Amino acid sequence: MLLSEVTFGCYPRDDVFYSWVKDGQVREGTATVSIVRDDGTREKLEEISLSQIPIFHPEGSNGDRFVVDIDARFGSEVFHREVTFVATSNESDVYVSAVGPGAVPVRGKGLFKKTRYSGFVFGVLVMGATTEQGTQVSGRTGALIEHGPADGVANPRFS
Repeated sequence: MLLSEVTFGCYPRDDVFYSWVKDGQVREGTATVSIVRDDGTREKLEEISLSQIPIFHPEGSNGDRFVVDIDARFGSEVFHREVTFVATSNESDVYVSAVGPGAVPVRGKGLFKKTRYSGFVFGVLVMGATTEQGTQVSGRTGALIEHGPADGVANPRFS
């Protein structure tokens, strides 16, 4: 098998995180990346948190399976999603898988009326792997994340 380079990163980036409206809502997110071994067990490789900009390149071969557990919180809502990625070595395989209620533009007040965003989205951007559980980025027009049931955004899980 060919050695594969898969890249994991946080979505949204740190600069987007600090652009949210100061509405007092708690915004937290963690994505845990694990590799699935031949016997079916998972080995934790990395944990990516909101407000970080880590780029993570796990070692592996084509066909290796990586599982990402995405957990997030927006206010009192708790979101969870588990996504499996398969390494391909194809740099055109770029996917986003995210959870959250989405973002809503809020027009500012005052002289400059700058538009800011309320809401929340957290997840991972993955290159060099494929999945049926995320939104493919390459060759896509329009919004990166369409907040519908089949477009990479999970439903809340209340705990």
